[in-house]
Amino acid sequence: MMQTWQQHLRGLPVHTPGAVMDPDVRARYAEAVSQAFKAGGTERKIAAHIGCSSQLVSHLLDRSEGLGSAPGAEHVARILRARIADGTYRVGDVIPSKPRLSVELGVSPRAVRRAVAWLTGQGITATRAGRGTVVVDPDAPPTGSTLQVRRPSGTVETWHRSGVHSQHIRDTVRARIWDGTYAEGSRIPVTKDLVAEFGTTEGTVKYALKELKAKGILTTTGAREDGTFVHHSARSRMASVVDSQTTPAQPASKHVVNPQAAGAKPGHSNSKEAGSADLSPR
Repeated sequence: MMQTWQQHLRGLPVHTPGAVMDPDVRARYAEAVSQAFKAGGTERKIAAHIGCSSQLVSHLLDRSEGLGSAPGAEHVARILRARIADGTYRVGDVIPSKPRLSVELGVSPRAVRRAVAWLTGQGITATRAGRGTVVVDPDAPPTGSTLQVRRPSGTVETWHRSGVHSQHIRDTVRARIWDGTYAEGSRIPVTKDLVAEFGTTEGTVKYALKELKAKGILTTTGAREDGTFVHHSARSRMASVVDSQTTPAQPASKHVVNPQAAGAKPGHSNSKEAGSADLSPR
């Protein structure tokens, strides 16, 4: 028998992970997920029911509900940001666990989870289920396959990242420019939409697009940098980059250009050394 919260998710169009979600479809998903959450569905159960990632559900809730979806979440977020700003929690530090913060600050566990999810969406923290939440630099988010973190005890650990990397986002944007999904002169999805699509942080998306903007493949307009467009000569500029990086022993084709040639997706470490864990932005 279908539970009450599941009824709010009926009739949603099928979403293919990694595909660009149409703004109207995204709005429908955000409204349905919000109603299902209010009716008692958890983020994990909602994600499993509609066949998407928990990160996407979290971002949809943030989009429709924000910190207001959990009483006390805004208060928690403000305190954590203040502690990060004054150096109590430095970049690379693992902050106290959610249960401990819940007790310390006198709020519900859901308020802490929502606040941490919001900070992660802003690129200020990154969370690994079962391991903890670490402070990261939103202007230079982690891009490698590993991340060195410090526990409150001072112990240093290596976390292996299995989430979406900025290089993968760059490669995807390049490929979409090549195949015309993002036509020259057109506007690409806004940062929030890319964050939700890739299940990553705002800082990671901005860092991914920074290189493409520096090379003139993407251009930004507006004082708030809320409009990013594909340059009208982006394809020829990308071809020039590929040609300039090709060695004489492997001449570049003048007719076929591999969209992935401009950057390979970084490999993922399978190491299971002591004190290590996968790290996925959530």
